[in-house]
Amino acid sequence: MSGIGHNGGDLSETDRKVLFFINRRAYLAAKEVQQLANAEMKRVGKVIKADLGANGLDQIKAYEKAQTTEGLAEIKAKQEAERQAMRFAGIAINTQLDIFEDRAPLEDRAFRDGEEAGLRGDTLANPYNEASAEGQAYAKGWHEGQGALFAGIKKKEAEAAKDELIKGHDEGGDLDDEAEAA
Repeated sequence: MSGIGHNGGDLSETDRKVLFFINRRAYLAAKEVQQLANAEMKRVGKVIKADLGANGLDQIKAYEKAQTTEGLAEIKAKQEAERQAMRFAGIAINTQLDIFEDRAPLEDRAFRDGEEAGLRGDTLANPYNEASAEGQAYAKGWHEGQGALFAGIKKKEAEAAKDELIKGHDEGGDLDDEAEAA
């Protein structure tokens, strides 16, 4: 069996030293990227909490998990375990087994699915026949979702711009002082 790494362990001290510093540089660069990403995740988390409340991030994580079959199964299992614990604690709760079964009319579900796709920013890819009532409902929902998404983005950008103006004003001093100096 060879020595360290894929080089067979037959490196000279100089070669090993060069590789050490090359790898150190790569490690430090990756660590810096990781720290910046962690800082951005914290910032985004604070924005989510401010916008959606204390459980907003949990909602987003649950939504993302529910997008896969495995994730949805995990959510269902966890909810069933929590319902069971509530029953053990004597708390009356809904124990309906078909809680995840959607009984809404297909046209309503199509609209809701289209709206969600629009809010996610997906391209309009109607899974229904566009001439059918469901296809038209999906498209209508998608357009409404897109409209709401873009309106929300514009509002957040306007608020951010306003915050930047206020922050810049606070850092720059009082406008009256600047006017008197001129």
